[in-house]
Amino acid sequence: MKKFFLAILLILISLTSYSQFLEKSELGVIVGGGNYIGDINPKYNFYNTKFMIGGIYRYNFNPRWVFKGSAMFGRVGAYDSDFEFNIRNLSFESNISEFAATCEFNFFDYQTGSRKHRLSPYLFAGVGVFLMNPKTEIYNPLTLKKEWVELQPLRTEGQGMEGYNDPYSLTQISIPFGLGLKFSVNSYVCLGLEWGLRYTFTDYMDDISGNYVARDEIALWTNELAAACSDRTNEIATGVYNEAGTMRGNPKKNDLYQFFGLTVTTKLDFFRTRVKCDTF
Repeated sequence: MKKFFLAILLILISLTSYSQFLEKSELGVIVGGGNYIGDINPKYNFYNTKFMIGGIYRYNFNPRWVFKGSAMFGRVGAYDSDFEFNIRNLSFESNISEFAATCEFNFFDYQTGSRKHRLSPYLFAGVGVFLMNPKTEIYNPLTLKKEWVELQPLRTEGQGMEGYNDPYSLTQISIPFGLGLKFSVNSYVCLGLEWGLRYTFTDYMDDISGNYVARDEIALWTNELAAACSDRTNEIATGVYNEAGTMRGNPKKNDLYQFFGLTVTTKLDFFRTRVKCDTF
């Protein structure tokens, strides 16, 4: 009999914990845009903004502190040809897949479903991992046609050669931080606006960081396509190439990217309520 009552007690505790988990949890999406800031676009702006979409999960510890997990998917890119001071003629585009864990701090007490605490601005910060793969469109001397090519395997700045940096990784760490505004629409749904900058630990989102390497060395180390992607000045000034050792990028500043958009989340106990309604 004692074991029976103990089992019942454990079940009730589990159900209570599960219920509290659902009440404090929210699941939703974010839709908006994103762009890159780096050697081609060094200013903090919204140049070449591209579509971004993602999924978010929130666990509300209390009305002020929130844990958020997110998965964001977007695309960034930049072209020297878009700027008046175009002397390199370099360009890139890259898909970005980011997975992050952040903590939100609400400036005011907030709770989805509350009439009294239904609006609050917030700050957030955390850590993330993102996947990138810079590509460029170029006339390929190996296939004799214009096509998109992956830049990282080409070692355009001599990565891997003696005296040069190792090849950069396509998986990188980011530090997302930013601000937002959330509003409780009804008992279950929260709408919000969010902007976040991502500090990264790489200067190769755009495949540009250091100095030019001699074309014959690049061609010998990799191939003629690598040499063509490394220095594209001749495409805007026939027969002109940069001298080895001259600056191709600025290695003192890492690249950044930003995501911003509209968030829509709903409390998970909404789905439990719907299941009960459908059952009965």
